[in-house]
Amino acid sequence: MPDGVERRYRRIFARGEGADRIAYYSDAVYAIAMTLLVLDLRIPDGSTSALQVLQQEWPAYVAFALSFIIVGVSWIGHHRRFRVVRGHDTGLIVVNLVLLFFVVSLPFPTSLISEFAPEESAVIAYAAAVGLLELAELAEWIYLRRRGLLSEEVDSGVFWLTVWNFLPTIVVFLGSIVLALTVGGVAAMLSWFAVIVVAPIVGTISSRRIDRAARASG
Repeated sequence: MPDGVERRYRRIFARGEGADRIAYYSDAVYAIAMTLLVLDLRIPDGSTSALQVLQQEWPAYVAFALSFIIVGVSWIGHHRRFRVVRGHDTGLIVVNLVLLFFVVSLPFPTSLISEFAPEESAVIAYAAAVGLLELAELAEWIYLRRRGLLSEEVDSGVFWLTVWNFLPTIVVFLGSIVLALTVGGVAAMLSWFAVIVVAPIVGTISSRRIDRAARASG
């Protein structure tokens, strides 16, 4: 008995080889998001000197630099991960679009924090945006693994090390929301710098544990 039209439709369109078009489209969205960040850097009307502008606008410059680094690091990770993606399906396209939604949305909370920091609501909005962006990246990585869309060279150890590498940024930024609500916006913002210290430590510890587990099982 021949397959029904719906089954043939799914077989033809729901899954395919490679993911180059997804990667290229994502590259364009990342580039647009990084460009949008710079739009908040402007010289206020009535400014009389460069020093005055720098004194007034330094929060915007700091917010721009922080967001540019976050989006840049996210793009580097996305680029590296898609080098080991061997196929795609409709679910991956949807998950990737969710990720890109958070990427292209980041300029808005960046504007909030550059204008209103350390106001708690602005800090919370920014921390939530970054945390959700990282969660979306993690969700995409897990989806790729569960659907068998990763290259065979991505073994269990590499997969789990990548998972652990996502966690410091997620925990620090989402955890800073609690700090903003209980201690204040300044404390929450300062806590973000913990990622610089925590991420390498978590990466080293998790790498060693994964290697020990592999040797023990081998």
